[in-house]
Amino acid sequence: MTSLPSPRGASVLRAALFGLLTALLLGGLALLALGAKAVFVPADCAGLSPQECQLDRETDRDLGRVQTLSGGALVALGAALFALTRPRPPPDDAPPGDDDASV
Repeated sequence: MTSLPSPRGASVLRAALFGLLTALLLGGLALLALGAKAVFVPADCAGLSPQECQLDRETDRDLGRVQTLSGGALVALGAALFALTRPRPPPDDAPPGDDDASV
């Protein structure tokens, strides 16, 4: 008794999902890049004491790990959304006589 969405409604829904997918992938890639930079490129310690420099580097490294994990999760979520919303080919016609194969 449920009706299929109209062609216009389906195209609007597909466009909205494409926008969400793009935002997830771009945001995830940006977080991955920022996190990797924070983990692998040490902070500049010009004008800082050794204790301040150590604190700054540890903070950057720990925050970079969280950003890398979050970015990876967003990219994985975007990839899963793409896999769920991509257009599927129509099903192949079943050979005759396979309709009652569950007997």
